[in-house]
Parts: sequence; C-alpha cells; structure tokens
Amino acid sequence: MKTIEEAREMLEELGTLQEKGKATDLPCPRCGNDRMLPKPIQNALSRRAKVYICPECGMDEALRDMAGMEPLPLNQWGTVLGFDIEEE
Repeated sequence: MKTIEEAREMLEELGTLQEKGKATDLPCPRCGNDRMLPKPIQNALSRRAKVYICPECGMDEALRDMAGMEPLPLNQWGTVLGFDIEEE
C-alpha cells in the first residue's frame, strides 16, 4: 500500500494531466466510478490533492469537512488502490 505522500504525488501528477486535457476519459480518482464530466473544470477540485474528482465526491469531501469527519485518506482512493492491485 502506498503512503499518503506517494498517493498525493500520484494524484497530483494525474491532476496535471487533467489540466492539460490528457486524462479526460478516466474514472474519478477518488471513488473509481465513471462519473467524471467531460471537461475537468466541470468537476470538483479536491480539497485534499490538486486533482479533479467527480461532483459527488466533491460534495462528500465538503460534507465531511462541515461535519468535522476525517477525510478519506489519499492512499484509499480508487485510482491509488487500482495501482496497488496492479503491482501485486
């Protein structure tokens, strides 16, 4: 399993690709579901890493913050877990 910092680096590299329009057809980095809107700026910018996530995950992050709940650790995001599985 990746550390939080390794996960942040991976996600922020993906965020750079999103901004350049090179990662627009990938699933949401946070939940792993295919809910991303076509243009990155139509989605939510995560509060945890410089990467766009689906609107539903953006709302979940905001609600968790408002309720004082712990955020979903970056190394438990769908994209990060997917790479961990591939490396096994």
